[in-house]
Amino acid sequence: MNNPRRYAKLAAVAAVAALVLAGCASGASPGSSVGQDSKPKTLELWLPPTMADNGASDVVVLGELLKPWEKENGVDVNVTIVSWASYEAKMLTGMSSDSGPDVTYMYNEMVADYIKRDQLLALDKYLTEKDKSNFLYLNKGQVNGKQYMMPYIVGGARVMFYNEKVLQKAGVTTPPTTWDEFLVAARKIKAAGDTPFLQEWGNPTRSVMNSIFFPFLWQAGGDLFNKEGTATAFNGEGGLRAAKFLYSLKEEGLLPDTVTGLNQAQARDSFKAGDVGFYADGDATMPQFKTAGMQLGFIGSLTDKQQGTFIAIDSLVVPAKCASPELCVSLVRYMLSGDVMKKFHEYAPFNPVAKDEAYSGQPEFQSLYQQAEILHSLPVVQNEVQVYNILYKQLQQMMLGQKTPEQALADAESEGNAVLAKN
Repeated sequence: MNNPRRYAKLAAVAAVAALVLAGCASGASPGSSVGQDSKPKTLELWLPPTMADNGASDVVVLGELLKPWEKENGVDVNVTIVSWASYEAKMLTGMSSDSGPDVTYMYNEMVADYIKRDQLLALDKYLTEKDKSNFLYLNKGQVNGKQYMMPYIVGGARVMFYNEKVLQKAGVTTPPTTWDEFLVAARKIKAAGDTPFLQEWGNPTRSVMNSIFFPFLWQAGGDLFNKEGTATAFNGEGGLRAAKFLYSLKEEGLLPDTVTGLNQAQARDSFKAGDVGFYADGDATMPQFKTAGMQLGFIGSLTDKQQGTFIAIDSLVVPAKCASPELCVSLVRYMLSGDVMKKFHEYAPFNPVAKDEAYSGQPEFQSLYQQAEILHSLPVVQNEVQVYNILYKQLQQMMLGQKTPEQALADAESEGNAVLAKN
């Protein structure tokens, strides 16, 4: 899984039938019911498809999962699955109308505009101490010190895969843990006649930055924006250190010249071919590498000043116009509860978001997902996607040898800050 918003899984009819029986038998989570005073009889829940391309299975599965909560609270939940192609446009319209959602799903790049327009509810006063101790990634849903998002879909951690055969051939007996150790290992691999490291700098989408630059930025102690989200921060000590490090890999031949034209599929195929030492990608690609017969290992994060890598987190949010905030938060709490998420993850195999759900993902990555302090989701900043595109373009020019790291980051800072000034 490279990004939860791109993952789809068709649920089998028999499996859905099994969930129906399980869902009907399950009870609502403790404390999920809400008092009857002024309580609406219907809530609108808007989500994108997470289990099937057309959303049909999502409606069936979620409908059954929500029945116990509906019965306990005397409320009907209308589940609307909105396609990814129209999701942002539909949300923009719905959030400004009386027919929009009471609870919905947003990813970080969407949230800032709605917060600025006071269209999202800050949830802090509705969360209990039990909630705060149970949910694993609450801090990832905070903006300017307020809890606007409740992490719902978690996955896509970027890790550094390595081919054990290539490392053994080069005499690298222990996988590197630091930048300096990585350099030593890469030089040995190059001397043994193999390709030390691959990245896809020719990928046409800026999301590749989650693999090729952002982890190094965070490992060097850098940030993408200042705390207020009003200016870029990547042209600081950490960002420059990360850019120089990657540029030096290219200059030394530890990254081949071909990386500037490689897209993701080409880079993966090259790694599978068996003569590449290291390659950074999402954790969900491990099965396809194993299927290719690779003897594979991975490093959750290298360390420079600190550890750090990317994780994709999408969240449930409550629009400010929800007629009963307590009821909407109760629905969110129920959807995130361990029993419900365990069943949900049978169809949408992401990672637990709370301590009351046992880990059921790839066992190799369990410890990584428990290290919330080193897992970075993208910040919530207006027009951040434009800034990422600018940064990507400038760093591409750096990797092509057209600009120095200093020039690339300075130009990205100037252009990026001009975009943020419009906010």
